[in-house]
Amino acid sequence: MADLRALLAAGLCIIEPTENVSHDLESVLASRLTQYYACLGQDTVLNGSETLESLKFTTAAEALNLIERIHGVLEIEDAPVGTRDLAELRTLVAIAFKWGVDPLLARAMLAWPSKAERAGAHIIDLTNVPEDFKLLCSMVFRLLNMTISPTFITATLLNRHLDQLLRPCIAIGWLPKAHASDPVPESIKPGTIRLLESLPPSQTITALGAVLSVRPCPRHVHKSCTFLLSKQLLRPDGVRGLCAAVFGEDSDEIQLEKLEHVARVLTTPPAGMSAELYFSTVTPKILELLSERAPASYRRAAAFSVSRMLTTPTSSVVLSFLHPPFLAVNSASSPRVVLTTIMTLVTNTDPSPTLISSLLSPIVSALYSLLYNLDQVKTSDPSLKETLRGLLGTWGRVVGAMEGLAILWSVIDGQGGEWRVDLEGQITRLDKSEKPAMLSLLTPADDEEIDFDSNILDLYPDPAHFVRFLKSIQRTDICSDLFVRLLEFYRDSKAETENDPTRTLLYLQLVVQMQTQLSDGPSTILGKPAHILSFVKHALEPERPELKTKPADTNPFKFNVETSDDADEGDSDDDTPGADIIGPDDEMIETSVNLLLAVLEANEDLSARTAPVLNEIFSLLEPLSISGSTTLRPLAREARMVMTARLASTSAPKRSAREEDDTQEIYQRALKLLQDPILPVRAHGLLLLRQLVTPQKASGSKISDPALIPAILSIFLQSVHDDDSYMFLNAVQGLAAMVDAYGKDVLKGLMREYSQGLDGLGASSMTRHDMDVRIRIGEALASVIKRCGSALPAFIDILVPPLFHVVRSSQFPTTIRTSAISLLAECENTCSVALIPYVTDLSEAMVDLLQIETSSTTLAESEDSNPTSANSKLPSFRRAALHFLGLLIRETTRQVYDSYSESGMVFKRIRTTLAYISATDSDTVVRVMAREAVEALSELENAMIHR
Repeated sequence: MADLRALLAAGLCIIEPTENVSHDLESVLASRLTQYYACLGQDTVLNGSETLESLKFTTAAEALNLIERIHGVLEIEDAPVGTRDLAELRTLVAIAFKWGVDPLLARAMLAWPSKAERAGAHIIDLTNVPEDFKLLCSMVFRLLNMTISPTFITATLLNRHLDQLLRPCIAIGWLPKAHASDPVPESIKPGTIRLLESLPPSQTITALGAVLSVRPCPRHVHKSCTFLLSKQLLRPDGVRGLCAAVFGEDSDEIQLEKLEHVARVLTTPPAGMSAELYFSTVTPKILELLSERAPASYRRAAAFSVSRMLTTPTSSVVLSFLHPPFLAVNSASSPRVVLTTIMTLVTNTDPSPTLISSLLSPIVSALYSLLYNLDQVKTSDPSLKETLRGLLGTWGRVVGAMEGLAILWSVIDGQGGEWRVDLEGQITRLDKSEKPAMLSLLTPADDEEIDFDSNILDLYPDPAHFVRFLKSIQRTDICSDLFVRLLEFYRDSKAETENDPTRTLLYLQLVVQMQTQLSDGPSTILGKPAHILSFVKHALEPERPELKTKPADTNPFKFNVETSDDADEGDSDDDTPGADIIGPDDEMIETSVNLLLAVLEANEDLSARTAPVLNEIFSLLEPLSISGSTTLRPLAREARMVMTARLASTSAPKRSAREEDDTQEIYQRALKLLQDPILPVRAHGLLLLRQLVTPQKASGSKISDPALIPAILSIFLQSVHDDDSYMFLNAVQGLAAMVDAYGKDVLKGLMREYSQGLDGLGASSMTRHDMDVRIRIGEALASVIKRCGSALPAFIDILVPPLFHVVRSSQFPTTIRTSAISLLAECENTCSVALIPYVTDLSEAMVDLLQIETSSTTLAESEDSNPTSANSKLPSFRRAALHFLGLLIRETTRQVYDSYSESGMVFKRIRTTLAYISATDSDTVVRVMAREAVEALSELENAMIHR
C-alpha cells in the first residue's frame, strides 16, 4: 500500500504544475522530471542539454514506467484507488501514447510504403532509425502485456486507447521481413490476436476501423487491419458487433453513408478465403439481425447488405438459407421463421425489381400454395396470412411481365407443394397431400345452399381464390396475357382426345372467374386489347380450310348500292355462309364474342381505324350472325352492330365547336347508345337514327353531311337481322325513310339485299333467319313503294326486274316468292301507270304460274310447319298470283288506256285458266279468288267493247 501511494505521488510530480510557473515547456518538463526523480529517491540529474523532444519522450517513458509498476501492484493487492488517482493514471497513460508511442511509430512509418504508393516503390531502410524502432517495440510489448491481467490500467488502455495500441501492434506484428532491419518481437502478433479475441466484436471493430481511418496508412497495416476486421465478422457476434460499432448499441439513427459502409464491409470476403465459404458463414449472422428483437438500424443495415449480396455472383449462397424451407420437404429451418425474415428483409429495403425477383420468384408458387392452405384453415394466424399476402402483392407489383406470367402459370400447373398447418400454427411442407377425398358432390346436404364459386372437385388452384389473388396484384399486363393463354390452352385441351378432363375444367373455371372478377378495375383483363383481339380472331377462324368463308369487304359501309343489277348474277356459294363452320361445342366461340364485346365496351376509342384486326373479325362474325346457334346469333349481331357504330363514330368528320349542330350531337349520341350492352338503350339509339333520316316537310332530312349515310344504312341493314321486334321494326322504317330521302342508290342496295343469292345452292340452303330478314326488307320495300305514290314510275325499273327474278326462282322458299308477288301487287295498287310497260309480261307470267302450280289435291305440309319450304304448290303462292292478276285486270278495266291492246287470244287463255282453277283447285280461297278474277276479266272485255 505504501508503494502504491509513493508511486502515485511520483506521478503527480509529472503531471501537476510546479511552484515556479514558467511558460517555457522545456523548463516545465525539466522541473517536473527533477521533482519526479527526487520523489522516488533516484540520483538521476538532468544536464540541461536536453531538447524538447527528448524531454517529452523521457516524460512518456517515465509515465510508462509508473503505470507499469502501478499495474504490478494492483495485480497483487486490491488497493483502493480514488477518483483523483484514477484521473492521474488516465493522464499518465495518455502521456505514454502521446509523447512516446505515437512519435516513435510516426518516425518508423517513414520507412514503410503507404497504401497509396504503387507496388515496387523504393523501401527506406530501417537502419536510419534503429533505436526508435527498438524503443517502439519495447513500449508496445510492455503495453500489450498490461492487457492480460484486468486492472484499472487495463480498463483504461482498452476503453480509451485501444485503437492507439492496436495501430503499433499491427504495424509491428505484421511487418514484412523485407521492411525490418532488426528482428520483430514474436510475441506481439499472437498477443494482438489474443487481445482481439478477448474483446467484444463491437469494440474491436470500432478500434480497427479507427486504425484504418488514420493517414498515412502503410500498405501492410491496411491489408492486415482489413483481414483482422473480416475475421472479427466471422465471430458469433461479429455482424452485430459491426452494427454496434457503426450505429451504437441501441441507436435507431439511419444514415445512407453508414448503411453503405456496413454493406461494403460485409460483402468483402477476407483475403485467402473463398467467397462461397465466407458468405455461407456470414449470411446466417446477417439474417439473425432481421428480427424484431434487433434495433431498427441493425435491421435496416442487414437488409441493405443482403440486397447488395444478392447482386453478386454468389447470391445463390445467400438464397440457400431462405428458399429450402419452401422448396424441400425436410428442411432444417422453420418456414414460419424464414417467412418472417423475408418479410423483414423486404420491408426494410427499397423495392428493387431485381431484388424482389431474385428473392421471391423461385418460391412464389410455394408461397401461394401456403396462403391457399392457410385460407382454408379458419384458425390460422391472421398476421401470417397478411404477411404472405403482402409478400405476394409486393412481388406481383414489381415483377416483369414475362417472368410473372411464367411463374403464375406454374401455379396453374400445380406447382407449390402440399402444406399442413396445425393448431399451434406450425407449418410443414408435405411430400403428398393429406386431404381426404371430398364427397360433398355425391352427398350434398339437404339444407346446404349451392355456392357457384365453391371448388367442389378440389381443383388446384381454386379458380375463385386464384383470380382474387390476381385481382389483388393489380397487373393488367400479366392478367391479360394469362387470360389469353388460358383461352388457348382450354381450346387446345378440348381438341386433345387423351387430355385430362379436370385440366380442361380448370382452364374453363379460371376463364369464367377472370371474366367475372377482372372485367374492370386495375387488374382488368381488357387492358391490352391487341392480345384479346388476336385471340378472338384466332378463335373465330374455322379450323378446316374448306370451311373458311370468303372474307367480306372490310369496309362495313360499302353496300355496292351504285352497282348494276348484273352484279347479282354470279356464284351464289360465295354469298351463302356455311352452316358447318360452328361445331356442336361452340362455347369457346361464345366466350370469344362475349370477350370481344367486353373489350369494345372497356375501350371506347377502339375501332377498325385504330385496330385493323377488327375488320377481319367483322367478316368472321357474318356467318355466325346468320347461321350460328341460337345463342351465338344475337351475340354476333350485337358485336357487328357495335363495331359498325364504333367505326361510324370515329369516321365522322370532325367539326369545330362553332360548326357543331344539333344533328351531329344526335348522331354521335345515337352511335354511343348503339354500343351499349343493354337492348332498350340500343333500340333508343336506332330510334334516334331513324328520326335523323326521316324527311322533314320543310327541309328534307336532318342530316346535311352525305358522308354519314353509308354508316347509317349499314346500321339499319344489320338491325334488320335482330330478333327483337322493336329493333327490326325501327330498322325497317329507317330503311324506308332513307329511300324516301336519298333515292335510287339506297333503293338499289335494298333490292340487292332482298334478292341476292337466288341462284345455285344458295337459295335451297336458306335458313329461317335469312328468310325472315328478307321478309323484313320486303316490308321496308312495301313502305317505300307506298311513299313513292305517283313518283313510282321513276323507280319501277329498279323494282320489277329483281322482284320478277325472285318469282321465277324455283329453288327459293315459296314464302319469299309470295312476298315478291305481293310487292308487285303493291306497285300496282300504288301507281298502276308505273307497271304499264310490264303488264303483258306480268299477266302472262301469272297465267303460266297458275297453270303450272294449280293442284286439285290437298298438301300435307303448310307454311306454318315448314316456313322455308320451296314447294310451289302451296296455296299462298297461287293466292298471291291471283291477287296480283286480279289487280292488273281491274286497274286495266278502270283506266282502259288507249295504248293498251290485248288480243282476244290472251283474254281467252286467261279466262280458260281462271275458270279451270275456280272449278278444280283444292284451296277454297284460290277458287273464290279465281271466280272473282273471271268476273273482273268480263268487266274488262265489256270496257274494251264499249271504249
